[in-house]
Amino acid sequence: MTSTDSTRRREDAGFRRVRGRRAAAVLAAGLLFFSPMVAFAAGERAIELENRKLPDFPDLAEGWAFIPKLESWAIAHLPLRQHAVSGNAALSQLLFQQPPTYHTGREPTYPRVIEGRDGWLYFGDDVAEACRPEWSIDETLDRVRRLARMVRKSGKRFLFTVAPDKTTIHPEHLPERFLGKDCLERRKREFWAALAHTDLDGYIDLRSALLKLRNEAGKPVYWSTDSHWNDRSSALYGMLLAEAVQPGLTESNDLTRTGSQTRTGDLGPLLGTPREEVVEQWGLKREGVRQLGRDDSGTPLWFRVTNTSGKAPLFTPRTILIGDSFTRTSVPWTTPYFADLTVLRSDAPARAGARQVADQIAASDVVVFEMVERYFVGGHGEMLDDATLQAVEKALQEGAR
Repeated sequence: MTSTDSTRRREDAGFRRVRGRRAAAVLAAGLLFFSPMVAFAAGERAIELENRKLPDFPDLAEGWAFIPKLESWAIAHLPLRQHAVSGNAALSQLLFQQPPTYHTGREPTYPRVIEGRDGWLYFGDDVAEACRPEWSIDETLDRVRRLARMVRKSGKRFLFTVAPDKTTIHPEHLPERFLGKDCLERRKREFWAALAHTDLDGYIDLRSALLKLRNEAGKPVYWSTDSHWNDRSSALYGMLLAEAVQPGLTESNDLTRTGSQTRTGDLGPLLGTPREEVVEQWGLKREGVRQLGRDDSGTPLWFRVTNTSGKAPLFTPRTILIGDSFTRTSVPWTTPYFADLTVLRSDAPARAGARQVADQIAASDVVVFEMVERYFVGGHGEMLDDATLQAVEKALQEGAR
């Protein structure tokens, strides 16, 4: 065989590899463009990912802003979107040996997920919120203060807490460099300093308690592949709420480790590559506590649980706990302390209207408000919007007549 023949064969093999990749890309593009249409015709519809409401169709009156918003709307409403995310990640790894990046219509485009060391994943919204804030930190805290004033003025108790970001409690696994690192760290420092120096009665300090648990246990208090805290931290959250509403309420607790399980975190799917980890399971028993009833008529926005007890004490005033996904993951460790507890999603104003939320608050004796740190840092939140605050104030005033 001559050297010319050998060279020609290598060139032919290289051409076949390139042609194979092009064929794979064409096939993938065809699936991307035509599968959603076939799925739509078959009755398939887009679903909510990342626990968020699908965006509404943009208004033409918004001018040039209409174009990127239309792009985001179209992407969000694709049928089979959850499978497309996974397929796109696999295709990107096949063709380019790297995970995909996504354009959101804004610059810069911050990562959806930050891949840290030792298999740890972090929610990219921590960065996006810190680097593109809507309200100043002072304005956000003023809105909390405004909500507290109107609730207390009506004769009700008001307490609130901040669920710390995973990037705050476990920064040790973050990569040394990533887009938005500087503004993330700066904005976080500003927020916690402002919170420490502001006059906000009823604040429950979750951050200090979680850092103490992390240091004393020598174990993570958040899941490595998820944006949320783990079972043990959920139990701590419930205990802190209970002690805040009624000191001594947790004295009869029986909190034990019940085993372990393999679970898939919520961050891997955002990369298109689900990640599993083995996690500890914890259970809470309160002697004599028995559920009387559960009203799920407000699902998925709210539900109400009533309990009775023959031994362990319960907090008897009717209480509403308004919170985000951190509160929802902690339900088994919060409801056993209350005789009458309503758990309401903090994004309910955007989903059901501010008035329905206001009526739930007006019907309660104690209001507890939880919101994740990234929303305080980013300066927004459905419960703190002007429309929600005005509706709450009106409902409370009407109830006081």
